[in-house]
Amino acid sequence: MDLTTPLAILAVVAGFGFLILVHELGHFLVAKWVGIRCTQFAIGFGQSLLTYRPRLGWRVGSTEAEYEQRLKEGASEDELGETEYRLNWVPLGGYVKMLGQEDIGADGESDDPRAYNNKPVWARACVISAGVVMNLIFGLIFFVIAFMAGVQFPASVVGGVDPALPAASTYAQGHEGEPAYRGLKPGDRITHVNGDAVRDFMDVQMATMLGHPETPIRYTVERDGQTLPLHYEMRPLAAGPDNLLSVGMEAGYSLRVWQLVEGGPEHRAGVRLGMRVIAVAGERVETYGQYLSALSQARGRSVAVTFMGEDEDGEPTEVAVEQAARPMLVPGGLEGPSHLAGFVPPTRINDVSENSPAQAAGIEAGDLLARLGDRTWPDTGEVRRIIQRLGRSSVRVAVWRDGRVMELGSVQPERRRIGIVMGRLEGAVVGRTLAGTPAAELDLPPASRITQIAGERVRTWAELQRALQDLAASGDEAVTVAYRLPGEDEQRRGELALDAGQLDTIAHAQWTSPRSLAFFPLRQRVAGTDPIEATVIGVEKTAQFMFRVYQTLLRLVQGTVQVEHLRGPVGIVHAGTDIFDNGFTYFLFFLGLISVNLAVINFLPVPIVDGGHMVFLLIEKVKGSPASPQIQGAATMVGLALILLLFVSVTYHDIARLYQAVTSG
Repeated sequence: MDLTTPLAILAVVAGFGFLILVHELGHFLVAKWVGIRCTQFAIGFGQSLLTYRPRLGWRVGSTEAEYEQRLKEGASEDELGETEYRLNWVPLGGYVKMLGQEDIGADGESDDPRAYNNKPVWARACVISAGVVMNLIFGLIFFVIAFMAGVQFPASVVGGVDPALPAASTYAQGHEGEPAYRGLKPGDRITHVNGDAVRDFMDVQMATMLGHPETPIRYTVERDGQTLPLHYEMRPLAAGPDNLLSVGMEAGYSLRVWQLVEGGPEHRAGVRLGMRVIAVAGERVETYGQYLSALSQARGRSVAVTFMGEDEDGEPTEVAVEQAARPMLVPGGLEGPSHLAGFVPPTRINDVSENSPAQAAGIEAGDLLARLGDRTWPDTGEVRRIIQRLGRSSVRVAVWRDGRVMELGSVQPERRRIGIVMGRLEGAVVGRTLAGTPAAELDLPPASRITQIAGERVRTWAELQRALQDLAASGDEAVTVAYRLPGEDEQRRGELALDAGQLDTIAHAQWTSPRSLAFFPLRQRVAGTDPIEATVIGVEKTAQFMFRVYQTLLRLVQGTVQVEHLRGPVGIVHAGTDIFDNGFTYFLFFLGLISVNLAVINFLPVPIVDGGHMVFLLIEKVKGSPASPQIQGAATMVGLALILLLFVSVTYHDIARLYQAVTSG
């Protein structure tokens, strides 16, 4: 969506402000109930922007000076109103200022019987916990309303897998060594994670992200054609541009067109956004898994794909899609490159971003990466892993350009990116061969080009994979390969010696969809059939997200979750504007989620937030007297410093993400 949409931004800001208001209102109402005098009720911190006092009305700035002056002139507190309602400059929470209790420091004690410090511990504990309770109540209310109407979530269906991660290379338990059970497949439905039922892909993703690299996660999977569920155990790895724990699966897709490459075969044939795929090669398809399976059967050849417009009574559009499926090759495990019989494709630089680290290093569009750090001729998966591991370190780069290797400068990632768009060279060019594989016996230098397999012409990696799979199906173990060395026109020949296991692995090399179009995510409606069931779902989600916030904080300490993965006010508004596009019920769910997060964060045992105050109350109850003002003041200042530091860091990353989203279009 357009990030500047006024309605979406206004709705998110208003919703976030409402949750802060509710939290502070809880403190305020309970404080009044137990007889504590409240001098200020504020949203935000810092200097006052706008205030209201019942007997004085609205003022720009604070009413305190005027209030004190009127008292000196003989006015009573009842005539002026004891509470000043403030909107402050810094949108970082809020507070209720009570007589005898200060958020900054602990030197505000008073002899007044209505002062906070003169109330019993139980009364003060009620006041402190009231904000958290209010956020939990309103979080539950938002969830119940949302689930009464129904909320659309990404379905717990696999849409694709990363060849370099466990989801592509792990065998189903009891089917070890059987290629048909190697890795998850598009269309697989995840029903349980570690024995817990999942409602949607968000549940699957969160359970994975909050796992531990040393602890396998057990996924229960339903697959078409299988009468019994399959079980996959995988250890999550830090992966992707955000370096979050993942096993390499992505959410499923519908068959409705979301994006089209302008000038692509589908676009030229009249396919438009919102159309739906209904058939491939004349056979009806109803799921993305069936669509991808039908494309895979064509193995890169041209195939007819039929689209239907949003008007079901209209005429279907049939498109002959050239190179309908792209080869995924054979995964090289968790660290190795994707390959075919040991042939590894080079990484081609399709584009370089302006003012990026890659441009500064001298990388240009059309280059082949000859070396990145200590890795020569890395494939795209290896490049991603190297960049993610670098952090802020720099490495030397070499590229293949104009028929030779050129040494360039160093490249240093920014936010785990260097500003390149990678692709696989369309021609069957070999970057390197893997030691111990049949391809290694040919001793091909980098940038060699394969031209024939068993006499069949090969021009692309799709044709190379198809030719080898045809030979695998026939069982031929001796394969003649024709190739040209870099800079030579002479065609040479060699022989690949493939054993039965290698043939079987090649036969099950996978294919994926073309890059010329993308589909909308597959969604499923989560809803209660009645208010009771909606409440049950709401309670489950409330408890689930409370637990996950604590898990996230634990992972933050352990280092598997980084500060840049968190979201502050800017990030919440940014995310909320996207969520607003998914409908009002999803927006209510989002507000419920934020409300639960506010409750949990506020009840952490950190000075300055409610949990820190509760800790001091427990200390006072145990020892019979409060902690000294010096200890409370020092702890509060440390807590404030930590929160401000976290706020600045999180806001910086929020703005960086927002800038990247806007500049990338």
